[in-house]
Amino acid sequence: MKKLLLSISFALCTLSTTFAATGDTTIIVAHAATNLGGYGNYDSWITFPDSGKTYQKIIMRFTLGAGLPQCSHWDYTVNTLLGKKNGTIDSAITAIDTLTLDTTWAYSEHVDFTEIGRLITPYGNYMDYTWTGPRHGFDSSWTHPYVYDITDYASYLKDSVNVRVHYDGWSAAFRAKVEFIFIEGQPTRTVENVREVYHAYYSYPNSTDFENQVSAQTFSIAPNVTSAKVAVYITGHQNQGEFDPHSFYLKVNGAEVYTKLFWKDDCDINPVSPQGGTWILHRANWCPGDKVPVYEADITPYITAGQNASIDLDLDDFSIWPPDINTTYSAGYGITAHLITYSSQKNNDAMMEEIIAPNSDKPYLHWNPVCTNAKVKIKNTGKQNLTYAEISYWVKGGNKWYYEWTGNLDPFQSEIITLPAFDFSGLDTNDRVFYAEVKWPNQTPDEFTFNNKLESAFKMTPKLDSIFIIYFKSNNRPQEDAYLLRNENGDTVLFKNTFAASTLYRDTMHLTPGSYYFDFYDYDATNYGCGDGLQIWMNQPPTVLTTAVNYESTGLLRFYKKNGTTMIKNWDGDFGGNSHYEFTVGYPLGHNSSKTPPSAPVHNTGFNDLAVAAASLNVFPNPAKDLVNIQINMSQDADGTIEMNDISGRIIRQFTVKGSSTYSMSVPTSDFAKGMYFVNFISEGIRVCQKLVVQ
Repeated sequence: MKKLLLSISFALCTLSTTFAATGDTTIIVAHAATNLGGYGNYDSWITFPDSGKTYQKIIMRFTLGAGLPQCSHWDYTVNTLLGKKNGTIDSAITAIDTLTLDTTWAYSEHVDFTEIGRLITPYGNYMDYTWTGPRHGFDSSWTHPYVYDITDYASYLKDSVNVRVHYDGWSAAFRAKVEFIFIEGQPTRTVENVREVYHAYYSYPNSTDFENQVSAQTFSIAPNVTSAKVAVYITGHQNQGEFDPHSFYLKVNGAEVYTKLFWKDDCDINPVSPQGGTWILHRANWCPGDKVPVYEADITPYITAGQNASIDLDLDDFSIWPPDINTTYSAGYGITAHLITYSSQKNNDAMMEEIIAPNSDKPYLHWNPVCTNAKVKIKNTGKQNLTYAEISYWVKGGNKWYYEWTGNLDPFQSEIITLPAFDFSGLDTNDRVFYAEVKWPNQTPDEFTFNNKLESAFKMTPKLDSIFIIYFKSNNRPQEDAYLLRNENGDTVLFKNTFAASTLYRDTMHLTPGSYYFDFYDYDATNYGCGDGLQIWMNQPPTVLTTAVNYESTGLLRFYKKNGTTMIKNWDGDFGGNSHYEFTVGYPLGHNSSKTPPSAPVHNTGFNDLAVAAASLNVFPNPAKDLVNIQINMSQDADGTIEMNDISGRIIRQFTVKGSSTYSMSVPTSDFAKGMYFVNFISEGIRVCQKLVVQ
């Protein structure tokens, strides 16, 4: 048993740490350092604990690293699958005696595989052990984590399981570490069944041919099903399939219920950058070095419990590019689709899905570190559309800040939110933790609170002098470039987008104390339809001639101190479409100006979190064996309730407090199962919580 230490972490009670509590998190390593030496399957049979426990969250963390004998210079798909024996036997001929006509057979138990994650490897030139050119900050010790929520697949993670990593590359090599992180508790939804709709590679010249290959599948919907979704992985392969945007269409019982353009138009701001290949080009869910997204479509309104449902996936026609895909260009799509049905799901449930900034985790490098606006992603995990949510956020040691989000999120859909600038004051720079919490979905109490809160470690932004110099030397295509400097309120301090070719520009900045962010943008509409920075290998000699239409000379971007000789920041010119840089002036490292925190939103049926400081809760002895004492002190007389919850959130004891500012009681614990519990005191405007361990 270990603590979970991720950018994704889980709240167990309002004031407790959001790391999973000791004893409730299990980490199983399926692949420790598997070398993906070439095309094929890399299998590892693992025995998962089957203790009858339930899990509020199951995470697969896939860490990709440089492999041996060298890191691949090409981008390939990597699929992670779970294999379970289904009780049938496979047979294969291993030898035939041509004289006696005797045949030797090999027998093995058949294994069904289910895909649970997909990623694209980066162009690994700069991570290669044998690479002799510029490494751009990378080396052979490079690793990058990819995190997948696989809670719905809990039934697959029992007993003996083949954890398969499929590497689609024809050259060596990367290294794979695969971990499964189990957090005990009740899940927000109870899965009734997971069934595969499609799992194959399909190559086709038009939508009619695709439909002939990918026909509708019919499934029986159990009588106890209350909601359902279809989860889809899809990646485009080969020339037009990879580089031509397309949409897929999901049909249920013949009616189109969901459509999605599967196209990544942000490959040029990849956190794994720069790379040795054409990493900047936008693709059909194929950004080198990035995780492949999973699309989740709520189909609850279109199915009926106890009846059959037909599920169908269609793709639109090619816009032939250029003339004939059958003879000149090819296209194919790797598609996995699952029908997931639930026997229970909360009506109003919002999840804090990710903290994007501030966050020092590698997947968020492009936007970090920050000192202005936090970015978070929330997800609607309830059955009702999400139209309102309260988001609170703060740094450890600082004040809480509040934001009221409004919108319209379908079930299973997510949204990234940029939060108003907040105050870093009070932060211990040696213990840098940021918290974000979402509550009050649709102005009602959240029906599942264990997925509401996340925390992230983060790095501090640099502190610059009030006077410094922006030094920019344009390349021979300055029409592609612009730069922007804004303060934490979003006010523009400097904006430039008109430059002459191969010309030096120096902007001397005189800034007042505050927090600022600087963005440099590049967009090559002529050749690539994305950003190619101030230099990239494929635009440079000897790759292209200096007379070629896409030839670009090398530009420079730097910050200098006011003396003009001491360099503060030097940009690698191969940054793609955007480079983001934040800093403070006149404040301690990473801090910003003090602000007045907003009042907590008031909900008709809710609690005012600002009142938490008006009460204290003491639980002792802790750990407890036979008896625990609970002591409450409030700033004024009030009625309230004491609740004791087990790790799943189930109330196991409840007591009423009547009109008192101080209250004490003792609770026998000899009949409690050993483990973690939570003691909550809830009153008008007050909610406090303490963890309790019973031995």
